[in-house]
Amino acid sequence: MRAVGIAIVAALLAAAAPVPDSDLPIPPLPPEHPPIDVAAPVPNADAHGPVELPSNDPKVGVELYRAPHYDPSLGFAPGSRFQTSEDRKPIQTPGISVRVPWP
Repeated sequence: MRAVGIAIVAALLAAAAPVPDSDLPIPPLPPEHPPIDVAAPVPNADAHGPVELPSNDPKVGVELYRAPHYDPSLGFAPGSRFQTSEDRKPIQTPGISVRVPWP
């Protein structure tokens, strides 16, 4: 009875095995003589992103507001730490910032 169960499981696993797709395109053939006068492309280590120009447009963004506070855990035992209600949240609540330029 056990051999029949193993045979059934083996047949199911064989039927669920991945089958290669026959509709895949044929990759291009490499040239017989690769070009030796052109260097391989190398990323530019000195590249910088575009410079963001200051604008007078209003901006709206999502930010995490964390008030910097002193360390209140100094009076507790080593290894323990005081946690505020904001520290105990699994996900910090983001806030919305609106910046309007002053003329």
